[in-house]
Amino acid sequence: MTPDEALNAIHSRPRGTERTLSRIRALMGRLENPQDRLRFLHVAGSNGKGSCAAMLASALTAGGYRTGLFISPYILEFRERFQIDGQMIPQEEFAACAEKVLDRAAALDREGVCCTEFECCTALALCWFAEKGCEAVVLEAGLGGKNDATNVIPCPAVSVIMALSLEHTALLGNTLEEIAAEKAGIIKGGQAVLYPLQEPEAAAEIYARCARVGAVLHSPSPHAVRILEMGRRGSRFEWEGEEYRIPLAGRHQVWNAVTALEALRAVSGVLPVSRRDIREGLESVRFPVRFETVKENPAVVLDGAHNPQGAQVLAELLDACPEKPRIGVIGMLADKDWRRTVGLLAARLDAVTRAPAWSRRSWRRRRRNPAARSVSAGWRRRLRGRRSWRDRMDLSAAPGRFFWRRRRGNFWKTEGERLREPFPKQRMKLRKEMGWHAGVFPGKFTAAGKRERAVPVRAVL
Repeated sequence: MTPDEALNAIHSRPRGTERTLSRIRALMGRLENPQDRLRFLHVAGSNGKGSCAAMLASALTAGGYRTGLFISPYILEFRERFQIDGQMIPQEEFAACAEKVLDRAAALDREGVCCTEFECCTALALCWFAEKGCEAVVLEAGLGGKNDATNVIPCPAVSVIMALSLEHTALLGNTLEEIAAEKAGIIKGGQAVLYPLQEPEAAAEIYARCARVGAVLHSPSPHAVRILEMGRRGSRFEWEGEEYRIPLAGRHQVWNAVTALEALRAVSGVLPVSRRDIREGLESVRFPVRFETVKENPAVVLDGAHNPQGAQVLAELLDACPEKPRIGVIGMLADKDWRRTVGLLAARLDAVTRAPAWSRRSWRRRRRNPAARSVSAGWRRRLRGRRSWRDRMDLSAAPGRFFWRRRRGNFWKTEGERLREPFPKQRMKLRKEMGWHAGVFPGKFTAAGKRERAVPVRAVL
């Protein structure tokens, strides 16, 4: 099986909405349960779990441990989900592990047990980490916690619960308490760490879960943190008398780093890491599209905020930026709370243009994402008499679910030119099924205040 064939086969697996661990347990049983040979740091939450996972992995790697990292979603390439010591899984090893997992999944299919795409990805990651002899594995939960495929692992060295907010309410619950109870399902005993700035109702569910399973709960004190410097390129802070620096922007990243530091202290009995190595690991951490400055003069910033809590943090970061005017390019999925998210950002932006996200959750046959319809409403007058969008842009915040960085080669053109989007061959069938209308860029406002004709996205194979 070639890497392209492996990727196509993985994407062909069903997504599935029935949330249960029975399928992943059956699949891991066919693979001889490689997860039982690994030591895990399990991270769940609504916001900040990816950043915290990246910090933990970077610190453990700096401490000399062979460290696996499993994250989702990916930004540029699918193999980003599977990393050891900061390096993606090689193409050949990806194809070999995928073939092994998919063969077992096909056997289960014949027995009426149909494993999903994410379950196959989780199994692939665990098999690869076990084969490569990882001494520590940082595992980011996908959706929820209790019934997430990553929860097939035994009791981890530490369970980390990051900031919680309302998300995926159709699957996780309609209240913060229900969502917190679902996320807390990763706590099976041992050590647990809670993000310091947690809503009281969410924290109560975490406390109750720890009491039921006998877990020791740690939570860093916000009063022990002193922020020394903040900017678009990162922050410098002091925690318990030690100074640290992170290249990720925003006050929230300081809290994410403090949570990671508390988690490292919780596992110091089995995975000791010196302060010097922790400091080096935090300084070298890289996690794209977290208020990432990709260009200066004019400044272009990418951010993946996709819920009101993330939008509030992004709004605070925008308030601290002196650049004017601020042009927002926003794309969101239809199942997100886009009304509140866009509302929080609109007051900080001088103009907004909307962009479609290529997803079944965003586009329907001949019906545009309601978020895409509403974002630019009311901004036409503000653009009259101005120069082109590209010329007048000083700061562009592009929140959403990482649509800009997923396709290598995406780029903006000036007015009248096309937006091109190369995409892999395996998506060709989906795009034809949805109709070429789904690939229409909805246009942008010109300096004269008129919207240009929609330009179709061209397929580049």
